[in-house]
Amino acid sequence: MDTASWFDAGHTPQILSPIDEFRANLSEINTLYLQAHQRGDYNSTLGGLVYLGMVSAVEGYFRSLLRHLILTDEMCAENAASKTVSYAAAVHHRPELLPEALLEGVSLASTKNVKSELNSLCNIAQISSSLDPLFQSFEDICQIRHCGIHRFGKLGSQQAVKLGLDKHKPLLEKPLRLTVMHLQDIAEALEALVRGVNSHCFFDMLKRSHENSPAGKNKTKYYSTSWNRDWAADQSRFEKFHWIFASTHASNPSKPAKEMYDAFMAFISAKEVGQ
Repeated sequence: MDTASWFDAGHTPQILSPIDEFRANLSEINTLYLQAHQRGDYNSTLGGLVYLGMVSAVEGYFRSLLRHLILTDEMCAENAASKTVSYAAAVHHRPELLPEALLEGVSLASTKNVKSELNSLCNIAQISSSLDPLFQSFEDICQIRHCGIHRFGKLGSQQAVKLGLDKHKPLLEKPLRLTVMHLQDIAEALEALVRGVNSHCFFDMLKRSHENSPAGKNKTKYYSTSWNRDWAADQSRFEKFHWIFASTHASNPSKPAKEMYDAFMAFISAKEVGQ
């Protein structure tokens, strides 16, 4: 079989921030099952396939986020420098895509792995406890994903144990049967996680870009330059960073870069007064 013909060689990717790319992918997936439902063609097999696509969209978000941070942020680039990529990736990947190779052997359909990569690449060791319920839902969704990938939707014993054996023991070897309402709930839970992580990482990374700069209070200096505290001087740097986390989605767009910059400068000033 000519597997090379299975891919769209002429594809030109849209230039979207990680969160907008996720939302675009999720919207396409939602269209599949909602249109099928409207036609009366929806069935549990389609539901299982849609489910896999939803989790894949979240994985894609995390991969895109980490790639852009490595390319843009000094600290993340330094952390990535000690990691290895395959010879094929080093020779054939375009520079702007090379960070993707760092994650090729990592599954990001796991709360543990997501947190581990955010920590090792971005030094984000502590994630707000307010996101714990969202990560727990994500972990449950990922456990059931294993059933869809390896067992055609049937619940295995390992997943039953991780989901709670008392409640799931009667369902061993029973097939997954997702309704349209289930899929809508799952999509909502995944989008809430992505939005929450996106906001948390934006704040954490911005704070670190000041505190670990030459002008910051922390002894470890991950950054070679400090913020000038002048929009004209900082605009180019801030806009590149802001773009990684910003969304232009009509239902919930991000605030403009200048507004976020002003809020960041106010935060820095308030922290210094507090010292």
